Amino acid sequence: MNSRARIRRMALVKAGVTLCVVMVTSATAGQAGAAGLRVGWATTNITPDKPVLMPGFHGKRISGGVRDPLTATVLALESIGPGGDVAEQAIMVSCDLIAINRSTQDSVKEIIKDRLPGFDSDKLFLNATHTHQGALAQSGVFKGVFRLTPAERARGVMTGDEYGKFLVGRVAEAVVKAWKERRPGGLSWALDQAVVGFNRRYVYFDGSARMLGPVNTAEFDCVEGVEDHGLSLLFFWDTDKKLTGIVINVASTAQAEQGGSRISADFWHDVRKEIAARHSKDVFVFPQCGAAGDIYNSGKFRHRAEAAMAARKGISWRQEIGRRIADGVGRALPVARTGVDFKPVFKHTVARVDLPVEDPPAPPFYITDPVKPAEFHVVRLGDVAVVTNPFELFVDYGIRMQARSKAVLTFVVQLSCHASGYLPTARAVRGGGYSAVEYLVGPDGGRVLVDESVKRINALWP
Repeated sequence: MNSRARIRRMALVKAGVTLCVVMVTSATAGQAGAAGLRVGWATTNITPDKPVLMPGFHGKRISGGVRDPLTATVLALESIGPGGDVAEQAIMVSCDLIAINRSTQDSVKEIIKDRLPGFDSDKLFLNATHTHQGALAQSGVFKGVFRLTPAERARGVMTGDEYGKFLVGRVAEAVVKAWKERRPGGLSWALDQAVVGFNRRYVYFDGSARMLGPVNTAEFDCVEGVEDHGLSLLFFWDTDKKLTGIVINVASTAQAEQGGSRISADFWHDVRKEIAARHSKDVFVFPQCGAAGDIYNSGKFRHRAEAAMAARKGISWRQEIGRRIADGVGRALPVARTGVDFKPVFKHTVARVDLPVEDPPAPPFYITDPVKPAEFHVVRLGDVAVVTNPFELFVDYGIRMQARSKAVLTFVVQLSCHASGYLPTARAVRGGGYSAVEYLVGPDGGRVLVDESVKRINALWP
């Protein structure tokens, strides 16, 4: 072999060795890169397949058709440490329901214990959107007010317990699916505005207050409380920075659909349609209801103009709300793309706190869940905190939590884990009226809830 051929052969061998080294290094880097966040999504239809009792609006209603489906959306999160060990977990479930019963959440936990042996079932929590067009998920919650007659049973109307069993089965299946399909991913947050909820408590010159009372009277003084029009958004991405889902938090219940007998997810159905049309039908939408115990989807002193504007656009009021939320998502999305974090700080605290209960208690007619202990969850995801509570929490409490939180952005989520009724402010209790005269936990308990929530949030920010 001449010297030129020898040199060429040595160069090829050296190149081959170099290639091998690069490949090994790349494989090692890939394994190291596996540490970080894993995200799984699933959704399921929780629309009853038979007529069912519908809670809300103080009267007994039985469903007579479906306007749009009820949905449960599952977000499964897990962080993996540098050594490949599980560092943290959470499974969040959002349901198009009026509330979450403790028994519903506990039943889902029991089912998944055996099916997901690698998951700590205590790290699962559910929240409701508070649609009044959903289904009653537990017979005892309404204390017999909505008891079915023999004729109604004969024609196949589902009891609350029957729907609850149906619901738990569907949700548990979706939880398992989301957990098994978790993949490496990232997240980013954004903040925008959407005028969706309006304070619904009106004060009169005699000092009294009424929820949705008349305003076209000389006795009307003012709106009792504030509103929170923040649109808090948490975007999730795959490793190619393709959007997989969005957590959308608004301080408003889903009550644009005001009565009737048709099953509906209310304006969240319109939000899902708008997101699918504008972005992708594969993007999951995870609704959260912020502190909104004194908030409604219509402000009475301008409601005619709002309705007229929607009509001139050729849409309904709830479609208008859907567009407002989707518009905010669209404005925030380009900014959110610039801050994706694939290895965010992820911590999850489960708290159970005994809150002071009114003595003697004056519970709303629809509450049977014991308030003690109050379960709530605190999750840190990068710069964001998520904190839940089981109440229809007046908006002031949510603002207090956000103001005192060390997180850059705090998502307050009401109607989670169990149903404990309204939690009014001291100002509301002085004014009286529905939502401020029947409650299990009052202003003293509200202060404790805020303090305990803030303490646990800030503990996650050294």
